[in-house]
Amino acid sequence: MRSKILTILLVFPLLLFSQKILPTFDGVVSPEEWLGAESFDIKYEVSPGDNVQSPQPTKVYISYSETDLYVGFIAYADMENLRSSVRNRDEGFQDDNVFIGIDTYGDGRYMIGLGANPEGNQLDVKLLSDGNDDVSYDVSFESKASKHQDSYHVELKIPFGVLQFKQAPEMKWKVMLFRATFTENNRSQNLNFPIDRNNSCLPCQATSFITLKNIKSKNRVNVLPYVYGGLDGNTAKGSLDYGKLVTNVGISGLFDINNLSSLEYAINPDFSQVEADVSQISANNTFAIFFQERRPYFNEGNDIIETNLKTVYTRSINKPLLSTKLISQEENQRMYWLTAYDEASPYLIAGENQSYFGEGTASYSNIFRYQRTYDQGSNLGLITTNRIFKNGGYGHLLGLDGRYRFKKSYTAIFELNKSLVLETQADWIEENDRIGKKNTQLNGETLHGDALFFSLARNTRNWNSKIQYQQYSPHFQTPLGFVTQNSIRTLEGAHEYQHFYDPDDFIKQLWVFASSKIQFNYANLRKYLDLGTGLYLQLSGNIQSNFGYNYIVNEEFEGFNAQGMHDFELFISFNPTEKVRLGMFTNFGESLRYDADAPAVGNNFFMGTFNDFQFTPKIRFSPSFRYSQLKNKTTGDLYFSGFIARANLNYQFNPTLSFRLIGELNDFDKGFFFQPLLKWNPNPFTIFYIGGTNGYSRIENKNQYTIENSQLYLKFQYLFDW
Repeated sequence: MRSKILTILLVFPLLLFSQKILPTFDGVVSPEEWLGAESFDIKYEVSPGDNVQSPQPTKVYISYSETDLYVGFIAYADMENLRSSVRNRDEGFQDDNVFIGIDTYGDGRYMIGLGANPEGNQLDVKLLSDGNDDVSYDVSFESKASKHQDSYHVELKIPFGVLQFKQAPEMKWKVMLFRATFTENNRSQNLNFPIDRNNSCLPCQATSFITLKNIKSKNRVNVLPYVYGGLDGNTAKGSLDYGKLVTNVGISGLFDINNLSSLEYAINPDFSQVEADVSQISANNTFAIFFQERRPYFNEGNDIIETNLKTVYTRSINKPLLSTKLISQEENQRMYWLTAYDEASPYLIAGENQSYFGEGTASYSNIFRYQRTYDQGSNLGLITTNRIFKNGGYGHLLGLDGRYRFKKSYTAIFELNKSLVLETQADWIEENDRIGKKNTQLNGETLHGDALFFSLARNTRNWNSKIQYQQYSPHFQTPLGFVTQNSIRTLEGAHEYQHFYDPDDFIKQLWVFASSKIQFNYANLRKYLDLGTGLYLQLSGNIQSNFGYNYIVNEEFEGFNAQGMHDFELFISFNPTEKVRLGMFTNFGESLRYDADAPAVGNNFFMGTFNDFQFTPKIRFSPSFRYSQLKNKTTGDLYFSGFIARANLNYQFNPTLSFRLIGELNDFDKGFFFQPLLKWNPNPFTIFYIGGTNGYSRIENKNQYTIENSQLYLKFQYLFDW
């Protein structure tokens, strides 16, 4: 009897401690709460150092329940110099921060990065195999943080339902653990493994795994209704008059078919943007300007439809009444299928020397993308886009593409697109110019076109080389893409050297590069040829600078052939403390005046600044200024000059509630606007805002402004998640 009791007393503690103990989710990481969890260390500085020892240690614990992944960080730090402010979601990347990258498929196609700064402000990003990051990516998860005498702690609770993966009784997922910190005013980036600079695919390099058994992925069912109200006012006869209140309601949502596939829908969605697009300087520019997609509905799957030929530009779906989107991510393949009925469709035509834009009417849109995935981020894919106008006319595109990584250091990419367009008969395009044997007027013509892209890159620790070729035939069009120039063939090459210095050196990193670009039209006329070189330096004190020089052998525009032009550029940024971030860039030399009636070579000057001043952990002021001019080389007369000055004042009550005031003075348009906005944003999709925009125009021959238009608006959308 005594021996049985002794056996029970010995076995019971073993049984107790063999059970998984879930941590208390409170933002405080106590090692006792993480017994049985897998543990890791972030100990390699990969920038600016070259896999040297991290300046500050970081301990990471990972555990899980049936439905959630738990991650705990203990980030040791000099707390007096910690950079941490209360910010909106995804703004904490400029602070100290930590995050985990998760690759559920293990093939390097992407990693989902989720983390927070020391205030617990959430960060999420999709890390892609081509070296780019999709910072617009958003998922719903929980984060909490706390500060201590010698460290800050961050805890993450990530539902398995927000991740796509192939369900199995036991799974091994690749993970990457990252920390950004500041030491002696230098931003230090750190990983839990040494980076291999011979391999340009960062997600492919992760060496750590977590093992999960018998987890349950809850299928998401999200409903996102919204209500909107707005007033528009315009000045007439010296007074500002508001029209009737405009109201709108709609709904969007998502439901998971299984843990590999999801279906999203939007019925009469409100795609107005909370953030006003930063105005671009369009003087001396003959091509349409690209703006980033910010609308949450198009967030998921952006990486699947991204191409070098700009085959898809989701902002070409402007005002959909109804849209659906199906995304499937399987072990060796993935699929994206979006459909929409658009009530107002932008219409873009590319030309050799300019693009043409018009406002189209209702259309049916379709984007279908299939990709077969392989290890190390390699893939083979097919894409098709279709737009059929309600009143006649259509545009179809079919494309093939692939990415192949071999011998670790080499990456080859190809893309081939074919387009077929039947023009509608409408007056959307004002210009009546010739493109090949056709004109730009929409008169029912049939157009066939093709586009081709190929690149080969080699990456090593110190040397990086790339050569790429692309062509757009005269009548190639992207029905739902963003191609602004065609009738061209372009060959480019670049070669660069990277050098790393010892951690105590004043110079942290050095890049030297050389490049060249040559371009012909389809009549074998050389449109452009240049030779360029440049230098990038990262210095102690969080200083970065870049200098570049281009010698333009020739540039042709509308029969005018400029030769022997010189162009210089300089960039410098300085971020000594969390309170101050300064940046300046300039470009000067010679450039073409792109005027079809009187093209000429002029003396060009462009300069700009961007700055952030963090007055308190909750108050940030961000002014910017851009100025551009072009002068006649002989007489010194101005072809044009002007500036855009913009300022953003943000008060962050807490991570979910903020007040922002934007003001912008545009000297080119002789206008000014300011936009106050109060925003509550507790998760990526629930949002309430109330604000307005007042636009002013300058009175001719006077340095005075009068109000021209005004908008007042309110929107509330709330995410219901079952």
